[in-house]
Amino acid sequence: MRTPCERNTLVEFASIRVRELHLVVHAVALHQRDGRRWAQLPSKPMLKDGELIHEPDGRIKYAKILEFETSEVQQAFSAAVLDAYDIYRPP
Repeated sequence: MRTPCERNTLVEFASIRVRELHLVVHAVALHQRDGRRWAQLPSKPMLKDGELIHEPDGRIKYAKILEFETSEVQQAFSAAVLDAYDIYRPP
């Protein structure tokens, strides 16, 4: 499933199936900037007393839900997601 959402570096959200784990991860963010592309695991907006927390520049601050133990694993995940996206995305 794909959900286009162009904003800053964000291109769209996708649901990713990891066959070996029998796992589907929804809301994986696909980003692109300056010829670089990457996939990012889902996150959620941070709240304090029910109000959104903002970065100093005004952007909403997000908390990680899932995290890879190393940057190498994150990069491998990102590459695999983008390879699959390029093969299976509808024209």
